[in-house]
Amino acid sequence: MPRSLGRVALGAAIVAVALLFCGCAPAVDEGAGGNDGTSTDGGGSTPSEENGGGGSEGEEDPEQDRVRTGPTVDYGGPDDGDQGDATVLEPGVWCETVAVFWGGDPVPEGVRFTYTEAIVDRAGLEVTDDACGTDFDGVPLASCIGFVLEADASGFCSLEVRPGDDFVDGTRITFAGTLECPTAEACVAVEERAVEPGPPIEIFTPEGA
Repeated sequence: MPRSLGRVALGAAIVAVALLFCGCAPAVDEGAGGNDGTSTDGGGSTPSEENGGGGSEGEEDPEQDRVRTGPTVDYGGPDDGDQGDATVLEPGVWCETVAVFWGGDPVPEGVRFTYTEAIVDRAGLEVTDDACGTDFDGVPLASCIGFVLEADASGFCSLEVRPGDDFVDGTRITFAGTLECPTAEACVAVEERAVEPGPPIEIFTPEGA
């Protein structure tokens, strides 16, 4: 074969091979952003966001460590004492006087208790929020419901009670409320202190009822 023809054939072969490779190469979509397997979706949430933002879920609220709510006997709240038989205010309405005090070991400064509920141990007796009666000096007494007792204080309050047809003499009354402390440690100290209970509040049918 002449040398010139051999060069032409070689050049044609090179061009064919080049065209073959160019035709098989995949097209690249420049708008795809060069996806390398890493998500760029800005709307996705991170693990910390899914768990409530920074992993704070499940953390204890310090405020709750300084508050106790429920029956006083559950957390060393103040005690109370019956001050004698109920008196008749009007038919079907009686008044019971109650002494309230902390009793036992001293209570840390800044502690206070708010009476929120009177609890009866059986049906047949309704306790209202109304005040009644007077103290030994003739000063009107506040209702025990809503009464606030500060640390190491004592006082008297009243309960207006209304017996029903199924009232039973000797029905007992206890209290629930909210204990507030300046620190969590103060609440623990109140809860762990020894308490000397007073006479239970028992309601009996008063004379003249």
